Amino acid sequence: MFPIGHPSFEMLHHTSKNQTSSSEDSDNEKRFSSCANDNLLLQKKAVPRSSTDGWDMAIRSESGSEKESGASRDSDSSASVGCYPLPLKRKENPKSDDEMPSKILFRDSEDTFLQPHSCSHLKGSIKTKFWICRECYKTHDTNQYACRFFSFRLVKWSKAQYMTDEGFAHPSDATEDDRQLWLPSVNQSSNQNTFDFHVARFILSQVGDQFCSLLRQEEAAMNLHLGDDDSVNWKKPMQGVREMCDVCKTTLFNFHWACHRCGFVVCIDCYKARQNGEKKAWMVKASDHDEWKWLHCTSRAPHEQDKLILCQTIAADCLSKLGQLVHQVRHLYKMPQTCRCEWTPRLIQGVNEGRVRELIKSDPVNAIISHLENGPSIPNNSEAKEARVLLELEEQEKPQLDIKLDFPSTIHEDSSSESDDETGTQSGLVDLLVPKSTSCNMLNGNGSSAGCQDQTLNGKNERRARPADKSLSESIQPTTVSSPSKGLNKPMNCILEDVLSRIQPQTPEVVKPIKPMQHFVRRCQGSAYVSHNQLNPRVMTKSQSAEMYPEVPHDWLCNGRLLRLINPSHPGNYRIFQDQWRRGQPVIVGNMTSLLNMDLWHPNSFCKDFGEQKNDLINCATGNLVPNRPMKEFWEGFENFSKRLKDDKGNPMLLKLKDWPPGEDFAELLPERFQDLMQALPLAEYTKRSGRFNLASWLPDFFVRPDLGPKMYNAYGSALFPTKGTTNLHLDISDAVNFMVYVGIPCDADYNQHIEEAYNAIDEAGCDEMTRRRVRLKGEMPGALWHIYHACDADKIRDLLNKVAIERGTKLEPHHDPIHDQNWYLDAELRDRLYKEYDVTGYAIVQCLGDAVFIPAGAPHQVRNLHNCVKVAEDFVSPENVSHCFHLTQEFRDLTDTHSNHEDKLQIKNIIYHTIKSAVSTLMNEALKHE
Repeated sequence: MFPIGHPSFEMLHHTSKNQTSSSEDSDNEKRFSSCANDNLLLQKKAVPRSSTDGWDMAIRSESGSEKESGASRDSDSSASVGCYPLPLKRKENPKSDDEMPSKILFRDSEDTFLQPHSCSHLKGSIKTKFWICRECYKTHDTNQYACRFFSFRLVKWSKAQYMTDEGFAHPSDATEDDRQLWLPSVNQSSNQNTFDFHVARFILSQVGDQFCSLLRQEEAAMNLHLGDDDSVNWKKPMQGVREMCDVCKTTLFNFHWACHRCGFVVCIDCYKARQNGEKKAWMVKASDHDEWKWLHCTSRAPHEQDKLILCQTIAADCLSKLGQLVHQVRHLYKMPQTCRCEWTPRLIQGVNEGRVRELIKSDPVNAIISHLENGPSIPNNSEAKEARVLLELEEQEKPQLDIKLDFPSTIHEDSSSESDDETGTQSGLVDLLVPKSTSCNMLNGNGSSAGCQDQTLNGKNERRARPADKSLSESIQPTTVSSPSKGLNKPMNCILEDVLSRIQPQTPEVVKPIKPMQHFVRRCQGSAYVSHNQLNPRVMTKSQSAEMYPEVPHDWLCNGRLLRLINPSHPGNYRIFQDQWRRGQPVIVGNMTSLLNMDLWHPNSFCKDFGEQKNDLINCATGNLVPNRPMKEFWEGFENFSKRLKDDKGNPMLLKLKDWPPGEDFAELLPERFQDLMQALPLAEYTKRSGRFNLASWLPDFFVRPDLGPKMYNAYGSALFPTKGTTNLHLDISDAVNFMVYVGIPCDADYNQHIEEAYNAIDEAGCDEMTRRRVRLKGEMPGALWHIYHACDADKIRDLLNKVAIERGTKLEPHHDPIHDQNWYLDAELRDRLYKEYDVTGYAIVQCLGDAVFIPAGAPHQVRNLHNCVKVAEDFVSPENVSHCFHLTQEFRDLTDTHSNHEDKLQIKNIIYHTIKSAVSTLMNEALKHE
């Protein structure tokens, strides 16, 4: 490992004779600005294109956007994001097309320098003799930042006063400012970090192994290169420009290949796929690209792999240095490392070992939660309480359920004890309120156990929860329930509700063989990866969780599998949420209406403010697009059934407002509503743009920030259409939280009929008894019905849908994906088959007015609006689910151009890199302090 000194570590700096530093550029600007008028050689007259150089070809159209540029959005926090200050802007005031950098005027020098402007601009201003990039071929007035060779290609003046090509920049040409973007800021006296120690250690423990996986991919790219020239070229990143692969539209992170003539680029995966002969079924040869979907060069010739040059984006050797630092810091702080990387522990100079030991001692598992709650940094003893509760229950001689409940052990200084830190123990869950004579069968009126459910868990001998039986709500006999003495004065409804919240019904264990999948073969094996940090799903009773989280108002739905937080502002929510979230389980936060200005979210308010604007609508009953309609036609139908648009048969359409607001930032188009939403966000450290647990917030402003919302989802209710979903089964690459801000029934509709049909839909959906009682007896207005499945069950769902499609005589297209195509809604029949044939069951969730549903990344889910709903969704990237984001990027890149989520706009590799960089910076600064 490179040496690290106190107070900061050294950064190796290699220069070449071709290097042009930023300070030299500034000197040249001053030196030659005074003689600009004397250089008449820069007259702007066009130079005829030479057919021998291949510059007379016609411009060919290309599908898709090749680059995306633009400044990053302002967040709801200050301009400085994360522990990294605002990066150096290489172009504070980009020059107009009529201006030319002064160093071009100095033609007597024989030194090389980076191409200072776009190819088209240079060609129209001076004499040039180099290949013009494909962007400049598309338009003759290409902006310098869109040009493929701007600040990448080395040029020089020839004796004949031509600007000629001299190759490309080398990684060693990076200046200190270039390295600053990619290396941690290790300085004990620096106060710029907004990461604190607890957050940094938690994030590094969650994301460190994923960074190592990224590092190994980059290292393997070196061995893929087929060209004779093994040298690596450096493509200097441009601020506000998102570089993408020309084949799969994935954001380029570091290593990639480029054409030295036109600038065509391919990522590691596309280069490797062609090398291995892995051709996709949707790849068809066309006039502008070959059978591998590789665009032709500007010379009209196909691109050959061995003719492409190997390039990297990260300056110098910053990637390998950060990789060494990650392993050293995790070793220093006794953090488990399961990445299997080869590295040699070395002493980090200047480390205060005594301080490090004290930091480790004061930072056990989940000490971060105490910090977020503004309390003392004391250990979170929820794990110890959980273990004690389970052991006490096991000792009681009562009917037991054979389930596996996972709880993490406390981290000790000995790192070997942490490698197995999150193991499960077998425990029994007992009925605390119902006497021995009261059993699950007793709750079912006919004495059978048909309405009882198994527990949902993962493991060799574990069982899945069956969909709830509709007859359960109809057959409960409250008068047969015996309550404890302390509850004799309670109303019977309250006693029954308390009983239901504390028991987990049981059925005789039935071990069903899991059939291997026969109708789905995964194209990208890597996307099935699950982080070692993610625990198995757990089942809880209120009596257990109340012991572990006594101050947090909450309850359990879906038979103890779904956490519902009752007070959205309670500071203790983080503790129980994180324990559930790291298991890949969804969460509900209720009572959001108490924090929102509900007048802003009423349909009449949107109709008044945006009624005259036009937008596309979707008829959910048919899936057909209703293009370019005034939005007042949609919003008026929200409150009046008679004002809804009619289809060809004269029936009112079941409409959904598609992707609104489209393209614009929610904060800019709806500033008042944006502010109202931001101040009400639950678990803001995860959900806000500036949240410390939202890893996207640590991406420097240098890069194009991903569009994570908010986005609105507005649709009519479909309670009268049992087989039609508002949003078909799909999954998202990032985590999301969805808020229900309005629920309504048209004033001219049959109110009782809509209410009854909504209840029937809830019963049919497999919801548990607590959920049914919530909407029937507590008077909460149900808005939408969700079915959410674990990310690890996605392939089983694909196999079932492909199987059903074959049974219905549908030909399976090899490049289609039954989940990503979003053509399926799992009705009762399909959900029942999914359980019986694949042992998969999901979470049947009723989202009422004021509920916020948290959906983990990669979890397949579908939504059916029971009544008219206005919903707002905000995406985020949590440390617990970043592995799903990483591997879903691989899965999404295999989709065709017709999929809306084909492009990698999340930039998860950049997010992972800069989050780790910030965390390492904080932990190093803490270790180097001497107080």
